[in-house]
Amino acid sequence: MDHKILFVDDDPNILSAYTRNLRKRYRMTTAGGGEEALQLVQTEGPFSVVVSDMRMPGMDGIELLTHVRHFHPDSVRIMLTGNADMGTAIDAVNQGNIFRFLTKPCEVEDLASVLDAGIKQYELVTSERELLEKTLKGSVDLLVELLSTLDPISFGRAQVLGERARRIAAAMRMEHPWAVSLAAVLSQIGALTVPSAVLAKARAGALLNQTEREVLSRVPEIGSNLLRHIPRLQDVAEIILYMNKNYNGSGYPPTQVSGDQIPLGARILRVASDFQDLLPKKRSRDEVVADMKNRMAWYDPVVVEILEQVMLEEHTEGDSDEPRRLPVASLRVGHMLSKGIFTVDGLLVVPEGTVLRASHMEKMRNFQRISGLKEPIWVVGPDPE
Repeated sequence: MDHKILFVDDDPNILSAYTRNLRKRYRMTTAGGGEEALQLVQTEGPFSVVVSDMRMPGMDGIELLTHVRHFHPDSVRIMLTGNADMGTAIDAVNQGNIFRFLTKPCEVEDLASVLDAGIKQYELVTSERELLEKTLKGSVDLLVELLSTLDPISFGRAQVLGERARRIAAAMRMEHPWAVSLAAVLSQIGALTVPSAVLAKARAGALLNQTEREVLSRVPEIGSNLLRHIPRLQDVAEIILYMNKNYNGSGYPPTQVSGDQIPLGARILRVASDFQDLLPKKRSRDEVVADMKNRMAWYDPVVVEILEQVMLEEHTEGDSDEPRRLPVASLRVGHMLSKGIFTVDGLLVVPEGTVLRASHMEKMRNFQRISGLKEPIWVVGPDPE
């Protein structure tokens, strides 16, 4: 790994000495003050290690390293100063989360030893984070694959819902729009605990008894509880928990949370989900939105306004994106189905609206070998790269 080290000191002689003695060992950058260093951190960072003097005009070392921690929390921060008082050390550790605190004059070999330790610390932190991110991605991919296989109808609906919710979140400048999209896709994990007969009745619009309604109402809670144990998915779990909560505070879960206290992702998912459910029952998209505006106690009015914008974009895109036929052999991961895929005997294999994943391809191959699939297959959108 090519590690970059930033040295910051207002004394050009000290910076020159650092460069002369250490440039053969490390990839070094220097700055003559806090403001200059902060600009380098933002334009050339992240640096593996940042070494800063304490007493500098303008921005001192503690303030600088605190900013560095904000922009690049993995960067290892080292304080080097001639003011070795206990108060400075305490402030440096508490505010800047300093890795080491060294005093001037510092022998070159001592400084090099601390830099080596800082680089090892940086490697440890970044490798652990990378491992966690890969583990998280693998866990999520596994959950999605299982859901797509065990409940393809719900998964196909969730994929369409997730894309529309992501568009709304992006238009609202939500900090992490992927969270609401992922929440949409994973929102039906709790449905795997519901008897299939109850799910079939609900999808058919049949009348449910009180017990069946209660079971279905707990699907978000069950899914939220399952996901809450996965690191970094707590926000996704919170969105799923409140996805059926009304804007006025009524509905599930029965808490005092209402209005903007409800997570934004949940408010977006509620609007997008109800829009998708109402669409087949109305004559047009405009009629669906008008109906939703008559129930503003249920919905965040800002989200409904953004939905109208997204709905117009979808309609415009749809006009120029006609479904087309493909043989099974030409299907690829990433193709979106405009019609469901059935066996020659009429059994649904993959539902309409599904974006094909590796598990779908494997499932289709198996059904093609055993019972055959009806061709052609209808897809919409661009061919995957």
